[in-house]
Amino acid sequence: MAQPHNCILQRLPAADRRQLLALCEETALPVATRLGMPGPGGSQVYFPLSGLVVVQACTGNHGVAAGMFGNEGMLGAGLVLGRARSPLQATVMEAGRGLQLSYLGFWHTLQHSRPLTQLSQHYLYATHEQLALSAACAHFHQIKPRLACWLLMAHDRLPGDDIHFTQQMLADMLGVRRVGITQAAGQLQRQGLIGYRRGVVSILNRPGLQLAACSCYVLFARNLARLV
Repeated sequence: MAQPHNCILQRLPAADRRQLLALCEETALPVATRLGMPGPGGSQVYFPLSGLVVVQACTGNHGVAAGMFGNEGMLGAGLVLGRARSPLQATVMEAGRGLQLSYLGFWHTLQHSRPLTQLSQHYLYATHEQLALSAACAHFHQIKPRLACWLLMAHDRLPGDDIHFTQQMLADMLGVRRVGITQAAGQLQRQGLIGYRRGVVSILNRPGLQLAACSCYVLFARNLARLV
């Protein structure tokens, strides 16, 4: 298997990485795929190689983004605590590819790899920090600065300036009505910070977008920097 482009896997000692990769298979991560849910994608641990996954806290038919990860992260780190299921919903927002393996295979490898256990614990702590910050951000900040913040977070994890987000996807992610996203995105467009066409958001002026974002972005970026 080719050398992985996942930060967690790259940090493993070579012997531990080979042991884990022997249990993995590469898979496509199409947009809107719900990872870790019952069905073909369930009962699996994922290490994204590309793309973007958004994690949401859901209640009934409503949800709000609690975090996101690309190739710096993984889905299934809770197994290090003996938890096979997460109360959060992980959805692919930007298509990519990843490595997957069974819960059982990952659990078995954890028992024999102290470095993998330590990296999983470190990542799990970072996701909890991101979750707490997301909750405060959703409660205290308005839609426009939150939208700017989450667009910057996505931009940090993707290779180009185009992000394939529809307004409905952004509304679902931030837990707001679509009209709120339309108004906020329109303001950012008029300021020349982003462009929007047929479900593609283009980052035109990143420094300006950073000024428009809420103060949470600096903390989110600091969290990401510890993982890459």
